[in-house]
Amino acid sequence: CEPCVQERSMHAPDALTLAVELGKVLEANGLPYAIGGALALGVHGVSRSTQDVDVNIFVEAERLEALLAVLQANGVQVDAAKARTEGVTDGVFFCWAGTTRIDVFLPSIDLSWEALRTRVSATVQGVPTWFLSAELLACFKLLFYRPKDLLDLERLVATASALDTTRVRALMVETMGSDDERVRAWDDIVRRNAPV
Repeated sequence: CEPCVQERSMHAPDALTLAVELGKVLEANGLPYAIGGALALGVHGVSRSTQDVDVNIFVEAERLEALLAVLQANGVQVDAAKARTEGVTDGVFFCWAGTTRIDVFLPSIDLSWEALRTRVSATVQGVPTWFLSAELLACFKLLFYRPKDLLDLERLVATASALDTTRVRALMVETMGSDDERVRAWDDIVRRNAPV
């Protein structure tokens, strides 16, 4: 489908509103997506403030140009040359809507396609919006493996009633191998935080 090139500026008072607006634009242009990061944590019951938007956009390299055209047509500032390079080599590029940073994650590993298959819809500000499932959010946080991600995982395991911790472990073993330190860290987080 051709991008909806309606020149507009995508500015929002907060990250959540921007995520909802971005989701509407992506959906209208046939670009499947799921919001991740702290905003997805909130959907799964863990409240954490954030100043940026993390979005997984499930497009192959040949659709990257269409994605960039949609973002630019909707007022998102993106360095297209850098996005082409980083998007393909690193699976992520960064852009801006006003003063809010948008981290765009593209499919770079098989787990990305599982994220598309298992994404969940939540109505936010009256708009159905796609988010990462709790399981895939946990997997991606384990892959990043920063102190703040481990803290988020502690809270997610303790809070999210529908989190399938066994599925997270299986996906991590499939992705990283059973001896990976992130699998051991996950086992420890679940042991200490899972509701009894």
